Amino acid sequence: MNTNKIILVLVGFILLLTLQTNAQHFLSTKGKAIVNENQDTILLRGMGLGGWMLQEGYMLQTAGFANTQTKIRAKIQELIGEVDTELFYDAWLANHCRKSDIDSLKSWGFNSVRLPMHYNLFTLPIEDEPVVGEQTWLEKGFVLTDSLISWCRQNEMYVVLDMHAAPGGQGYDEGISDYDPNKPSLWESPANRTKMVALWRRLAERYADEQWVAGYDLLNEPNWDLPGGVALRNLYIDATNAIREVDPNHIIFIEGNWFANDFTGLTPPWDDQLVYSPHKYWSINDKASMQFATDIRDTYNVPLYLGETGENSNVWFRDAVRLYEDLDMGWAWWPMKKIESISGPLSIIKTPEYQSLLDYWNGNGSDPSAEFAKATLMQLTEDLKTENCVYQKDVIDALFRQVYSDETIPYNLQNIPGILYATDYDMGVIGAAYFDEDAANYQVSTGEFTTWNQGWAYRNDGVDIEFCQDDTNTNGFNVGFLNTDEWMQYTVEVAESGVYDIHVRAASGGSGGRLHLEANSADITGTSFVPPTGGWQNWETTIIPNVIINENETQIKFYVDQAGFNVSSFEFVPSETTSEEITTVFVDAVTVDEYTVQMNANKYMDIPTVTTINDFEITVDGTAIPITAMMVDTDNPRIIRFGVDAILNYANEIQISYVGNQILADDGTNLNTFTLEDVQNTLPFVHQIPTKIEAESFTFQTGIDLEPTTDTGGGQNIGYLDAGDYLDYEVNVTMAGIYEVSYRTAAQWGTGRIELQFIDQNGAINTVNTPSFPSTGNWQSWTTTTQQVDLEAGRYTMRIVVIQAPINMNWIEFSLSTSINNPLESAFTNINIFPNPSGGIFNIQAQLQQPQAVHLEIVNLNGQIIQMKNLDRVTSIQESIALENAPNGFYFLVIRLEDGSRFSRKLVKVGE
Repeated sequence: MNTNKIILVLVGFILLLTLQTNAQHFLSTKGKAIVNENQDTILLRGMGLGGWMLQEGYMLQTAGFANTQTKIRAKIQELIGEVDTELFYDAWLANHCRKSDIDSLKSWGFNSVRLPMHYNLFTLPIEDEPVVGEQTWLEKGFVLTDSLISWCRQNEMYVVLDMHAAPGGQGYDEGISDYDPNKPSLWESPANRTKMVALWRRLAERYADEQWVAGYDLLNEPNWDLPGGVALRNLYIDATNAIREVDPNHIIFIEGNWFANDFTGLTPPWDDQLVYSPHKYWSINDKASMQFATDIRDTYNVPLYLGETGENSNVWFRDAVRLYEDLDMGWAWWPMKKIESISGPLSIIKTPEYQSLLDYWNGNGSDPSAEFAKATLMQLTEDLKTENCVYQKDVIDALFRQVYSDETIPYNLQNIPGILYATDYDMGVIGAAYFDEDAANYQVSTGEFTTWNQGWAYRNDGVDIEFCQDDTNTNGFNVGFLNTDEWMQYTVEVAESGVYDIHVRAASGGSGGRLHLEANSADITGTSFVPPTGGWQNWETTIIPNVIINENETQIKFYVDQAGFNVSSFEFVPSETTSEEITTVFVDAVTVDEYTVQMNANKYMDIPTVTTINDFEITVDGTAIPITAMMVDTDNPRIIRFGVDAILNYANEIQISYVGNQILADDGTNLNTFTLEDVQNTLPFVHQIPTKIEAESFTFQTGIDLEPTTDTGGGQNIGYLDAGDYLDYEVNVTMAGIYEVSYRTAAQWGTGRIELQFIDQNGAINTVNTPSFPSTGNWQSWTTTTQQVDLEAGRYTMRIVVIQAPINMNWIEFSLSTSINNPLESAFTNINIFPNPSGGIFNIQAQLQQPQAVHLEIVNLNGQIIQMKNLDRVTSIQESIALENAPNGFYFLVIRLEDGSRFSRKLVKVGE
């Protein structure tokens, strides 16, 4: 073989390899999966480029006066004229999405984008066509799309082409499709539907051979009265047929009516490369919320792609992505950028000048000059650029790292000595990096909108952050709207062990509050009072003196012990005082679990000898209990932990004392003695069996809905149950024995059945009962079914598993069989609590068998005692409990007598 032939063979071989390599990226469907040509499953993780080709009013903060792009454009043109308006939109399209945006998405972890297209960038509106019924093609949209595909190809990312604004508009919701009610909609005009089908054919013809186009999303979120889905199905089939004339291979994504989720009439599939694409916003992230879609997938053996989701908190984001990926569904987030956003990865800065335009358009500002308006709007197009946006790294962390990790990482590493900004707490899941009462919006499921970050600034977690007017030690933001027991964690680097004064910048428009700081899970300050300052932005410094901090400590936690203040920063200032000059003292103590108490000292401690265990005493409800173990935490020697020979519960009053002289700090100073210091009881509420358990007082559920009940006592019942749904309750069986268990149920028809399981702390499941429940003729006609169960004493998770529906349930009650004396309630007779539910006042009446001291507590669902009262030895109880100022919800009354008898009952606080 001569040299030329060898070269030709090698060139041909290389070309063949190149073609084979390039060909592997085309996507198709294989059963329930999306795969490439190597048959590798591809899970699309995408970002929706909303606001680029189609402006929506809420993204520009114009929705109040101009919700559609057409109206926004008209407002702009009124100010700066037609020519400059065209220049503005050219700049908008050039800058909103550039290669730098796609490069960024790739670096963050995305492998695809969803392109929301406005048809008017590709073809003329039907009213403007020179020849009726013909299609005029515009190059602008195609050129922009070509550029996007090129950038994605260079990053090996897929593009989903999405018809976001169809000819005429596809729904009553004007903003999302630029719908003009004064013109025929997509559904009212055959010419508009013909144009949409023709445009899809044109797009498919252009991109038929493009391997980085994932497929064609035929129509975004139709929302129109389309009986039976017939018109939608017909349009989809017409578009599919037109696409298949020129492109036999690419995936076709279809969305249901009513914002993508009503697939009535859209099954069975009519094409072998069809993917069903629901959307999800503001609902609970559980499998039940996606059941309507997974049923289609499983019935017709087709893939699912969650084409739009987002606009919520990081908590919701993390849970949603985990749900989608557990269900093997790809997803696309919405949107990448908008003005003054905390929930997208990029936030467009809102300038004061743009705010003045918004004020004018809202009727609250003076007329701007054309020159001012043009300069402001052109600056807005500059601010669209990636490098000019604010990068919200916490959003990306929630979408990727947090989905499969509960570990925390620094938001910004903060140094001691130095200033620790309150807003710069660690990135991580709720309960690990921070805790806040309001963490996400679930309004679709609950019917009530929840503001997670009430300040709408800086970050997208439940922590409430607002712009700060402080001029000392500030990064421009503060944490506000604090609630008691909320907390934030900060990763720090301590340069040198020593004594520090902590300067807390706080503001209070109320009566002040209380806080404490921890280092590596040990309290280092004790609770400190934050005084009132006369306003929520009137900032003053509160100094916490003589705090010992060790260079080995890497995490500082800020706790709200009592709400009533805002906080901006904590400055750690070295003190001239030495450790040896400070007394070694008890700081606080807390329950770790039902068997362990933790004591925190202000210094690192030497490891004590075993004999010193006798120098400590722990009392529960006034009685000393045996201490079985004692050890200093080697990772954080401020902490001494005690094991006890008792089972502690949420209602116990626990105290600790020390009377010895052998416990030393690492600087050689003795631990001061102390007497009857309170141990903070953080144990969660646990139902103490025997008791009545309201069905809605679960700790976890899946597939459950709540509704008001007309049964005696009011409140709520659980309903809308399906086989496989279940509820968990934390319980403590106080004594072994045969119990009568009564179930309060209702059902309009059919027979319901459950399994009652008791799961021990090792995870072993014991099914103790499988009762069936009769039909009662109505969902609110109630009956009681009573059976017997044999229970062993101890702590369990009680699980109710629905085996057969339908069924509603109001409560379950456990009582010791009548053949066995019940020492827990035998001391009580004629207990009455009324009214219940109540708007705030609950009256308690009870007779006792003999005179006894009485302890009353009101406990919230977190197991925290919010009211407490002791009565001297009495034979009857006549008390009123006032909860007018407490939030609406569920509480528990606990009555304890000196002989150990206990009684508990749920209280329902409702709005007056």
